[in-house]
Amino acid sequence: MGVKILIVRLSAIGDVVQGIPALVALKETFPDWRISWLVEETSAPLLENHPCLTRLFILKRRSGGVTGFLRTLAEIRAENFDAAIDLQGLLKSALWVAMSGARRRIGHKTAREGARWFLNEYVGDRPVFDPNFPLIQRYLEPACHLGADPSKARFILPPVQRSVCERVDDLLKDTDQKRPMVALCPRSHWNTKDWPLEKWTRVAGELQKKAQVILIGASKDVEALDTIARAAPGAINLASQTTLAELVEIFRRCRCVAGADTGPVHLANASGVPRIVMIFGATSFRRSGPWSSDPARRRDRIAVSRHLECQPCFERTCRFGHINCLNEISEREVLEKIVERIG
Repeated sequence: MGVKILIVRLSAIGDVVQGIPALVALKETFPDWRISWLVEETSAPLLENHPCLTRLFILKRRSGGVTGFLRTLAEIRAENFDAAIDLQGLLKSALWVAMSGARRRIGHKTAREGARWFLNEYVGDRPVFDPNFPLIQRYLEPACHLGADPSKARFILPPVQRSVCERVDDLLKDTDQKRPMVALCPRSHWNTKDWPLEKWTRVAGELQKKAQVILIGASKDVEALDTIARAAPGAINLASQTTLAELVEIFRRCRCVAGADTGPVHLANASGVPRIVMIFGATSFRRSGPWSSDPARRRDRIAVSRHLECQPCFERTCRFGHINCLNEISEREVLEKIVERIG
């Protein structure tokens, strides 16, 4: 039986997505290894039935309770893992690595919240929010520590089920099939990542003349995306109507996806969309910009960002109260980048 590895990256969607190349690099370097992953249920669909995973452990924070916690812990310890990787670098993830019973407990030297004290092997010495070091490369460091070939890192997502394709067919039944489809993902969970709504509204209105616009968002975004849809007659607002698996299939049908530094755009990048336009404010485009293992495709994955002295700050609230890093990005620039990529 091959070596048994546990990866712990509990959340969030974009971060779990960016951890997948490390998983793939490990599995394709060592095909006989048995690799498992512990993830919270919100992000679990990104990994369910993944071809590189032997087992997926799902932590149900809301519904599992103490009983669910203990059951998951017992199942993990029963696996007798040879090594566990703390890909998240927080106290909650490091505790799971420690409780796993794995002899080798691997993580970053610069892990936060005292997480490093629960580990016994360390990689990397860059700050967590190093703006010039890609997050995907950071996640690869523990895998390379175990001997993974970094050249094998790439995105692989679980196969899309037929029922998902049929559901997406229904969601998109009113779209104009003669025009290229462009998905916009305007909102995130940070105000300092969100390009102003009025700018998105103007871009969508112009873009709808050239393409079929699809609006993607969570339940909290319905009202904002309705505002955008009213300015772009014919646009389809799918806010709160899609699962993660359905989003993958929607993105695979798009010519281009544009949006903030947020989970759905990272998922689009992983799903193989030909072209990505990602807008950056408080976060770093060098750290979290769209990535591809194929150098020939990288020119079609671009980040739009200003280069202000205060940027990136990685803060959820602008300390100066102006969010100029986003306000100074013009509608014309973003629209031109998208139109260039839909040909």
